[in-house]
Amino acid sequence: MVSKTHQKRDGGRFAEEETPPARKINLFLPEPLIEALDAYGKEHGTGRGRSIVQLLDGVLTPPTPQEPLPEAQKDQLHLMLVRRSNHLYRQFRKAHYIPDHGVVGQQLQYLIFYGTEVVGVIGGSSAVYSNESRDEFFDLSEDKDIKTTQLNSIINNNIFRLEYHAPNLASMVLSTWRKQIAKDWEYLYGVEVGGFETFIIESKLWSGKTRNGGCYRADNWNLVGITKGYQEKNVRGREHNSKNLKSKKLVYCKWIKDKELCTEYNTSWNDPEQTKLLAKRRDELFKAQH
Repeated sequence: MVSKTHQKRDGGRFAEEETPPARKINLFLPEPLIEALDAYGKEHGTGRGRSIVQLLDGVLTPPTPQEPLPEAQKDQLHLMLVRRSNHLYRQFRKAHYIPDHGVVGQQLQYLIFYGTEVVGVIGGSSAVYSNESRDEFFDLSEDKDIKTTQLNSIINNNIFRLEYHAPNLASMVLSTWRKQIAKDWEYLYGVEVGGFETFIIESKLWSGKTRNGGCYRADNWNLVGITKGYQEKNVRGREHNSKNLKSKKLVYCKWIKDKELCTEYNTSWNDPEQTKLLAKRRDELFKAQH
C-alpha cells in the first residue's frame, strides 16, 4: 500500500496532498435537490459535500492562482479630487459594500491612482453627530453648541474602496489621503482638521478574510468602540428596514498630532457671501488637481 503524504492546513489540521484546501460554508438548497443528492450519495458512497464536488467536476474550472502582487510603491500612488458625479467614482461607489444613500453636509471625494490606473475611491464627509465612544476619544463637549462647532474639525472617512491589493497599499492610501484632505478641507471650508473617524461593518469576505479595519490599525488609527446599531427607527426617528443601519459597526478614530478641535466656525448655511466664496474655492481646488 502506498502511503500518502500530508500537508498542514491553517488551524492545525492535516490534509492529503491531492485533496485541495477546503473551508466550511452555509448552503441552503431546495428539498428536492437535497433528496437527489442523498440518492446520489447512497449510490456512490459519498456524503452531500463530496457528492456536490463530484457532480461539479469538469463543470466548474477553479481559477488559476494569481501571482502575489509586489510591495506597493509610494511614488506610484496619487489621489485626484473629483465630484460625486464623476463616472469612475460612481462605478467604484456602486461596488462598495454599503449602498450609496448620498452624503449630508461637507465632503471631498477622491479617485485613487496607482501608476496610471484608477484602483479605487476614498472620501471624507462631515462627522456624524452622535457616537459615544468617538465623543469620549476626542473629549467632545457635552454642550450641544460647542460640540457642533468641534465636530467641524473631524472628518468622517465615509468611503474607502480599493481594488488593487498590493501589500501595504491600503494603509499607504489612508496616510496619503489624511494629509491631502486635511489640506484641501482647511482651504475649502476654512477650518483646521483635528482628527478622523470611520465606521466599519465587520464581516467575512468572499476570500475568507475578515473585514475588520486592519488597514486603519496599520495606519495607527485607534479602535475606540462598537456602535449599538439602530433598531426599527433611524437617528431621526424614521422607520427603516436597512441591514446596514441595524448592523453594529467598529469605530476607528485618529487624532492629528498637535492639532486642536475648533472653537469657532462660520457656516455657509443661509449665508450668500459664504456660499459664493465656497463655490469659488471649490472650483479652484478642482482646477489645481486636474
